[in-house]
Amino acid sequence: MKGEIDIEELKRQLQPILPLNSGGSYNLLWKMLYHIRLLKYISQPLLKTIDSKYQKICSLEKLKKYEELDLLKNTHNNVFVSSNKSLRLLKQLGFETSLLPKNLKGEGDINELNNTEVFIQALKLPNFKILLYPSFGDINNPFLIPDALLIRLNKDSYTLEFLEIEASKPNWLEYIDNKKNNYLTLANSKLAYSYWLDKCYHLGIKPPDIKDFKFSVTFVGKIKKDFGVGFNFVDRLV
Repeated sequence: MKGEIDIEELKRQLQPILPLNSGGSYNLLWKMLYHIRLLKYISQPLLKTIDSKYQKICSLEKLKKYEELDLLKNTHNNVFVSSNKSLRLLKQLGFETSLLPKNLKGEGDINELNNTEVFIQALKLPNFKILLYPSFGDINNPFLIPDALLIRLNKDSYTLEFLEIEASKPNWLEYIDNKKNNYLTLANSKLAYSYWLDKCYHLGIKPPDIKDFKFSVTFVGKIKKDFGVGFNFVDRLV
């Protein structure tokens, strides 16, 4: 594993890039790097919608400067992802990184950016805690990969809401019917419960008894169906 990052040297390299006298700051950049890692794929127009303050430090020119410092990677067509160096930096700065995405294998295509747009909506929900990205089943051939798992926390209570975001698939209706069946399979197994027990430890949440464990599924998009209790269909999260 690589050694610690020289943060003072990094700040020296960032000083010509950040408008330190007009609203920009190192802390604001660290926060933005955290959000980029959490959301997985980001474009400059989407980045500005997360926090209006980011406009001071997220011009396309500045994003490419961060790329030169190995804090970001440009996958294609100015779609950016967090680098390993960025993840190491966040951990060194004291951010909770154990629940952030580890392996970013996509290229930030149109469907992934559509997901990001919904994930940004999730950030603005009351009691938002974190987005997780689980998969269930065989590690090499999972039977269910949700777009995300949204955790909302209010004092001692919390909710788990799997997100499925409508994509440009020609067989979308068949696709979501299959998703429904896979979630019913998940609900009748201990896989989701076991996964949540591990995340409770990292979140500092008292784990539930298995009889009290539950989750819901929200499909985000234009299609509306009645899948019964526990399944929701919405146009957008907020």
